[in-house]
Amino acid sequence: MKKILVLFLINVAWGCSSKHKNQVPAEIQKLENLTMFPASAKSMKIITFKKDVVYRDSEKILIGRIGNIDVDSLGRVFLADVQEKTIHVFEPDGKFTTQLGREGRGPGEFGYIKSLHIRNNRLYAFDSNQSKVNVFSLDTFEDIKTLSLARNRIQYPDLKIVYPQIDQLYVKNNDTYIVKFKTDSSIKNIAWRNFDIRGLFYPLDNTGKISSDKLFDFKMTTGTQVGTPHSNALIAFHLKDFFGSKMVVLSNDNSIYLVESDHFLIKVYSQNGVYSNAFYYPQKKIALSQESAVKAELSDLYLDNWESIDRPKNWPAVIEMKVDDQNRLWVATTVENINIYEWWVLEPSGEVIAKFDWLRTKPIQQILNGCIYTKESDETGVEYVVKYRFEFNEKQ
Repeated sequence: MKKILVLFLINVAWGCSSKHKNQVPAEIQKLENLTMFPASAKSMKIITFKKDVVYRDSEKILIGRIGNIDVDSLGRVFLADVQEKTIHVFEPDGKFTTQLGREGRGPGEFGYIKSLHIRNNRLYAFDSNQSKVNVFSLDTFEDIKTLSLARNRIQYPDLKIVYPQIDQLYVKNNDTYIVKFKTDSSIKNIAWRNFDIRGLFYPLDNTGKISSDKLFDFKMTTGTQVGTPHSNALIAFHLKDFFGSKMVVLSNDNSIYLVESDHFLIKVYSQNGVYSNAFYYPQKKIALSQESAVKAELSDLYLDNWESIDRPKNWPAVIEMKVDDQNRLWVATTVENINIYEWWVLEPSGEVIAKFDWLRTKPIQQILNGCIYTKESDETGVEYVVKYRFEFNEKQ
């Protein structure tokens, strides 16, 4: 019955065209509960933006280098400073309030702030260097607890090869977690050699211990052994602009959405890692050339070593995915104008709500309370965060 439903959806969306169907990779066509949307899918609404508030340096606060940010239900902005190893807190109007945490190895202290997550009036700050999470109250800003993550990993044979690399933390709405361990098959001492980077996803209980077998295990992206200037050392880099990455987001109801980078394909899973359904939009492949890389203002690392890098033929189809407080999906796609991304706003079921263009040099960090928050910089390189209010309007 499921297969009949899939074939019906294909016929409706693609006009019973075998030509269109043949353009879809075979591994995608085989997915159960797959909805294929046409490439020409139109927006239901128009989205407009209005610049509102800037969060940046002042006489009271000097910001080093901005990492991840999050925003609470009151509109307060929490900004991770990865250089100063602290969290700056701002009122909705941009007024600086306080700082949370400092450099160190004790409770409430950081080695590196990888990500911030706000759930149930708490701020969870993930320290990837120390494989721990510091939890702060949003009422008092008190450090409630510090959890060492996956302390029982020795019980899981697959994790012996990745110890202690916890790369990402996902916080569920019941004070439990999912972590992604990162492992690679890098070949040492060969400059510009590509290798696979895999992700192993495990659930954690509210004490930070692994609570069951892994949810997922798959190739996340391609890495490259990069030679550093003035040194014979090689460093494993993920050249995301070229190779993209599988991306995972967690919605407010703990649904897991996984998007490919080569294809606009989003798979939906339960919080326990059980596959539910998928939806797919065909995307035109954009050729990766040195000229387009220059236009995209990529790092000199890419441009200076262009001939040495074993590059893919095309830019990633999808470069980013976010989920907002209404469980809408925001997906950034690559288009002919390489200076921008075309963002798609989708219902959780995959239908297009709106599309809009946004400069790739102003990456969207968070979407909450009818606002997007971007990381931007001035002509001197000083970074700051900007809030834009958005509205959906019916098409005329």
